[in-house]
Amino acid sequence: MENTFSIRAILLLLFFSTASGICQTPDSGEQYTAQSSAAIHGAFIDAEDGHPIADVLARVASEKIERVYPDREFTHETATDAEGAFSLNIPNKPQTYYAFSLMALHPQYQAKLLRQEMAPGKSRYDLGEIKLKRTLSLQGNVSGGKNVAELVVNLKMHTKPANFFRAAAPIEHAIETDTEGNFRFSELYPIEYTLTISRDGIIIGFMEAIHPQKQAQISVYLPKLETLRATVVDAQGHPIADAQIYATRHRETPSGHGALLTAAQTDETGRFQMQVLETEARLLSLEISKKGYFATIYENVDIGKMPPIISLEKGITITGHVSLPRDIPSDAHYTLKVFPAYTQMEPNLNPLALHKPLLSTHFPVTESTFVVDGLSAEKYILYLVGDGLSATRIDVDAPTNAEEVLIVAERPGMTLEGQILWADTGEPVRNAIVSRSWYPWELHPYDVSMTLDRFETETDAQGNFKFCNLTEARYQLHIRAIHAELENAMDVLSGLQTPPTTYQRTLVHKLVDIPACGTAYYIYLGQRDGTPFVPVSTEN
Repeated sequence: MENTFSIRAILLLLFFSTASGICQTPDSGEQYTAQSSAAIHGAFIDAEDGHPIADVLARVASEKIERVYPDREFTHETATDAEGAFSLNIPNKPQTYYAFSLMALHPQYQAKLLRQEMAPGKSRYDLGEIKLKRTLSLQGNVSGGKNVAELVVNLKMHTKPANFFRAAAPIEHAIETDTEGNFRFSELYPIEYTLTISRDGIIIGFMEAIHPQKQAQISVYLPKLETLRATVVDAQGHPIADAQIYATRHRETPSGHGALLTAAQTDETGRFQMQVLETEARLLSLEISKKGYFATIYENVDIGKMPPIISLEKGITITGHVSLPRDIPSDAHYTLKVFPAYTQMEPNLNPLALHKPLLSTHFPVTESTFVVDGLSAEKYILYLVGDGLSATRIDVDAPTNAEEVLIVAERPGMTLEGQILWADTGEPVRNAIVSRSWYPWELHPYDVSMTLDRFETETDAQGNFKFCNLTEARYQLHIRAIHAELENAMDVLSGLQTPPTTYQRTLVHKLVDIPACGTAYYIYLGQRDGTPFVPVSTEN
């Protein structure tokens, strides 16, 4: 069943809920006066034949002067009428807002995003007719197999971060073939997709790039499957049961997708057999793994040339004992993170410099002993971390370590907090983005730069920020804030100043190296900033 049905239902529910007697949705029920609001008018029409489009969900986000990033909080919304027209009010305070973004959503049309700067004193914005393009469809047929019914056909959108459609459109679609092997997708966007066909969880068909704007109809002939048989043994030649085998097809282009073709597991004799989609050797890899052993990975796999015997080397095991503070809750957990001995343990603000652990193993605090296995005969750095704990380090030489290691973590976590003020006026800096550096022990093996928002916060109306559960160490803060100024003009006839008419928005950056030791700080921001930070007076 196509998974876009649920998306269609959700969007239609939104349309009907906004269209039933609701013309606009102000922030938190705030009522706007003629002076404090701006009216937005427009109409959506079909880009092909120009007919009006009813039930388009028009959502507007007001962008604040003092925010570093566009809000993209679409708190004002309405639905178009039978003539495709819409009208709604948004706040119009030049000291607060400087632009708005309009997003249009409809199940049968491609989402569209418009953005417009706001002019002080202007209270009406006529956007005119806005053309929407229809979503695309893709029909296909699967052949080449004895049974082509109830196959799962999946489309996954290529990863092009700069494309707005990536955020507005469903990333994946799935549907089953009928008894004749036919399938049909709708509500697609003009972006390339990767197509896979599977039966019982095994991929039996793969197409790297499908472009529905160029290919409205396709035929897929299923290639043959190749059989791979082998036996997995240890260094002494003994069979290894329950080893996992994964066959992966890798992507051909930077924005395309790879796929896990199939998986298998060895029996008690160490044997396995699997059917693998015929794939070019350069695109196929095979991984054999089991906990406590080093994984073996074969790249550029030619199924016919794979060895009948695959050997796994058993890893080294480190055992140890932990001593934790007594006030740790009994249902809490601690984590052991393992790093190679050469890992740089300095804090970092660069998302591209991620010194991630080799592995992270979690234990309940009720378990005072731990086991970490599958390691090479090398030296390692072990870190014990957890809520309410400071990161505790111990160095281990795995080949020579025959006894249990002891890790003592007695110190609770610290906070890093303060207030950010403008250096020239002493006023608090609101909505500043404060990013703090991280240490490798705070990362996970699967971390990528997109997951680092947990090291970022935003100042409140008083300019305050706070990071909790830190180790007592030095951190670097990267502060980004908007400095906004209104400009007054002089009336030529009266000689009096007119109301503010234009504004300047300047992005201010500041780096601060600061210790986390439970003390709050004042941090000054601005051109006349001569002091990076000072402790907050206890009298305040």
